[in-house]
Amino acid sequence: MRRLGMLSTVLLLLALGPGTARAGASAAVGVISSSQPASGGAMAILSSGPSIPLLPIDFQGSLAIPVLKNGGYALTAEMRGFTGGGFGGAYIGGGVGVGVLGSSRTIGPVFTVFAGKAIAPFTSIELRVYQASRDGGSTVGFLGLRFSL
Repeated sequence: MRRLGMLSTVLLLLALGPGTARAGASAAVGVISSSQPASGGAMAILSSGPSIPLLPIDFQGSLAIPVLKNGGYALTAEMRGFTGGGFGGAYIGGGVGVGVLGSSRTIGPVFTVFAGKAIAPFTSIELRVYQASRDGGSTVGFLGLRFSL
């Protein structure tokens, strides 16, 4: 029942928009710090999804691949809202998905929150936090640059 309500809401929002939703793709690269095991490294994030014309909201899917000793990944469905501000503005968002982050090698739920600010055309600085909720799951902080394609 809950899924049906969410699906109905999304379909209603899509129907309210004048015109076709456009898909956008972006890639982010940056440094990360992981809590379990404690380590640092780099991460690449690929995102793509449609925006809803009438509302300042994007839905996107993201694949994050950390370059750490333990590796892993996070595949999340995200919602991103725009807050305004100059040069293309700022944005905040969050998402939920599945992945393997940390010393546990079991797949489990992953949550993310993020914020970013445009610093040049097609370029923004982004801060993210991923939390794996499984035992042995890790908290991963990300700071990097996002390039819109």
